[in-house]
Amino acid sequence: MNKKRIGLFFGSFNPVHVGHLALANYIVENSYIEQIWFVVSPQNPFKEEDELANTTLRLQMLEASVKGYPKFKICDIELNLPTPSYTYLTLKKLQATYPDFTFTIILGSDNLQQLHRWNNAQQIAANYSFMVYPRPGFKTEQKHLKIQLETIEAPVFNIDSTTIRKGIREGKNYTFMVPKEAYAYIVKKGMYKP
Repeated sequence: MNKKRIGLFFGSFNPVHVGHLALANYIVENSYIEQIWFVVSPQNPFKEEDELANTTLRLQMLEASVKGYPKFKICDIELNLPTPSYTYLTLKKLQATYPDFTFTIILGSDNLQQLHRWNNAQQIAANYSFMVYPRPGFKTEQKHLKIQLETIEAPVFNIDSTTIRKGIREGKNYTFMVPKEAYAYIVKKGMYKP
């Protein structure tokens, strides 16, 4: 029996934006990945927590944004794990919970350059494959670890959640940078306001 091939897209999604969804959509439609799971991180060990919206709100924005597309799934497994969120622990829990699935980690070439700094990076590299999308200014190779890596030339939008949060705080209308369902949620809840 072939195991179902799942792509894991880790992130804060603070907020989710069209760049996240377009990238994931391209990957799931143009690779061996059968479904992409958006793994919402309560706290990334490499990021400051000060601007991080409530995890439940971020999950709800993502769920509303991907509703009706069966190739996307929201994964809240990190909510039940210790913080900060370490990928190694998440992968162990996922593999124990879903033994019939094969997991591939999806990440940008910018994050690939930091992979050797991850908690238990050697074990992750030895047991999981990586699908890497190019980011401007970063190579799609890893010098510090031997890993199973595939590069996908997916379209990448030069937008980020930090810019979106800053713009919303300044009263800018970023309707077309964020999925309409998530943007409506941001407005309704008054998120990212000063």
